[in-house]
Amino acid sequence: MSDRSPESGRPRPKVYADLRDEELIALVQDGQKRAYDEIVRRFKGRLFSFIMRMVADPVEAEEIAQDTLIRAYIHADKYREIAKFSTWLFTIATNLVRNQVRKKKRQPYMLTLDPAPENDDQIPLDPPDPVSDPTRMLEGRELGELIAKATAQIPEKYRIPFLLREVEQLSYEEIQQVTGLKLGTVRSRINRARNRFRANIKPLLKNESLLEDLERIEARCESED
Repeated sequence: MSDRSPESGRPRPKVYADLRDEELIALVQDGQKRAYDEIVRRFKGRLFSFIMRMVADPVEAEEIAQDTLIRAYIHADKYREIAKFSTWLFTIATNLVRNQVRKKKRQPYMLTLDPAPENDDQIPLDPPDPVSDPTRMLEGRELGELIAKATAQIPEKYRIPFLLREVEQLSYEEIQQVTGLKLGTVRSRINRARNRFRANIKPLLKNESLLEDLERIEARCESED
């Protein structure tokens, strides 16, 4: 068997995990289906976690995440490297979530801010992993529940760019591409969401150590802007 793709003549990678997302989708476009297995491995946890924060139903979130990945595979030929692959993928997911939210027409949505099964080091809004101290572990879970409650109270139009920024760590420009909003609107909505989040969660924090944890999380998020 040739070590090159018959469609493009590109070398067949032996280790897909070493490739960038954009290189993987290019191989999918060339007909290398195994490259998409690596894309699924990288993104299925992140997609589920993001969608779960919006629909609050694990079965529904799983279905939308799968639908996102299926649509991305079917329409892989439409991807062009004018944007990051992750931006394109989250655009699909966001549109599917919006469609589902419109169907439900109910608010507020109960969310979870538990870390995604994979790449949870990329989720700055989640409380830091507690050390082995059982007290700190309990406090970490408590803070996560409070974060979920505070985020659930943020209106959807602010919550989507807020989660894309604080959880998925997309740039403002990438969020602009995902949401179709003007760049100034993206920044404004994220700032409003942050203010609402702080206003929602501060009254819930009776434990001083939890407040300190939250302040560290906020400082880390703001330093990345």
